[in-house]
Amino acid sequence: MEGMPKLLRWETLTKGQFDRIDRERAVVLLTCSPLEVHGPHLPLGADVLEGEGLAERMLAFLPERHRERTFLKLPFVYAASDPVPQPGSLSFRPSTTIAVIEDLGRSLAAQGFRYVFVSNFHGSPRHFLSIEVACDRVARERGISMLCIFSALLSRLNGGGSELGDVLGHLEGVEKADFDGDTHGGLVETSQLLALHPDWVDPRFKELPRRNVDLWLQERGAERPKVQRGKLAAFAEMLASFRAGIRFFSEETYSGSPAKASAELGERILDTLAGHAGQLVTQLLDGELPEAQWHSPLWKLRHVFTNPLAVRLANAWLRVPRTVS
Repeated sequence: MEGMPKLLRWETLTKGQFDRIDRERAVVLLTCSPLEVHGPHLPLGADVLEGEGLAERMLAFLPERHRERTFLKLPFVYAASDPVPQPGSLSFRPSTTIAVIEDLGRSLAAQGFRYVFVSNFHGSPRHFLSIEVACDRVARERGISMLCIFSALLSRLNGGGSELGDVLGHLEGVEKADFDGDTHGGLVETSQLLALHPDWVDPRFKELPRRNVDLWLQERGAERPKVQRGKLAAFAEMLASFRAGIRFFSEETYSGSPAKASAELGERILDTLAGHAGQLVTQLLDGELPEAQWHSPLWKLRHVFTNPLAVRLANAWLRVPRTVS
């Protein structure tokens, strides 16, 4: 994209190149998303590829005053919770994600880096809250700006849900209703992958019917519990909704309408989300983003979602397939 600031890949730098970096002004970018099944048509690294694509495109929306900074891209981390329970998905405990991101943040802070932004495109609360917890601990302990972009955007865009109809429903060629139940491997993700890596998308996506949890439950004479986002009193309903999702994804591999996807729509989606991310990061770099806006709407529930004992109890109740002990 024209006007894109230069992005350096951490693993390609020599010691001499690294030593010339102004670490206090440099921005480190990291994507932490799972390797998991995304329908029969998308690559297993879809969330990683989208997270990296969002972070890189975000740079084009930064104002000129920040474009002379050095931007460093770390290799992605795929330690993530709650992937689709299908062969090909790799699952980790929230405590593992916290430990990895926390250790990485401390290492960067010790070397003098002041800005670390973690990207992600996986909507499991246990995953993005784990990233938030790690970022918050390092930021407070080391006095740096370490932020989960995905989590902060959730508060700005749609109040914490995984559907993006309110944010993207205005785009040309789609309607808000097209995004109902579009949470995994559907219209949004297929479009983004067609824009980012079309050679890795199976062209038979055009033949896939619309599927989602609500339709699946209706076929069985049931209804999905309604959840009030971010309300502690609604935790039981939230768990019931997750349980329905686990049952659904034990049989199905995507949720949404992938057949309606296109590369053109993917470009518009990426630009829209990257534009919001650019505004967010600009405010932080300018020192104008209050810490209260660094978190997702579920931040108050972080202990419920990430505490090891709570995770084990929830997994037992949810009947999560036991991939890690």
